[in-house]
Amino acid sequence: MRGNLYDVNVVDERAARLAKSAGGGVAETGDFHLKAPMPGLVVSVPVAEGQAVNKGDILVILESMKMQNELKSPRAGTVMRVKTKGGDSVEQNQVLLTVSG
Repeated sequence: MRGNLYDVNVVDERAARLAKSAGGGVAETGDFHLKAPMPGLVVSVPVAEGQAVNKGDILVILESMKMQNELKSPRAGTVMRVKTKGGDSVEQNQVLLTVSG
């Protein structure tokens, strides 16, 4: 702009919700409750109770507004409780599963 360069970072609302659900700032120990960032339909839950997961592993695939969103683990741990399954309708902020570690 007028000969000056500016670095900007533009984040849309959907990306911000997904980042928040992925647990930005999540503690490295204790329980983490993965919550739905938006209302939608659970397409699949590719993990099971007792399964070890790594940071970035897909925990839930949620369809909202005709888009499939991969909800990923914010840290390594063990899936302690799965509270949803494929085909379930979920509300925003509903707990989908719990990871401990």
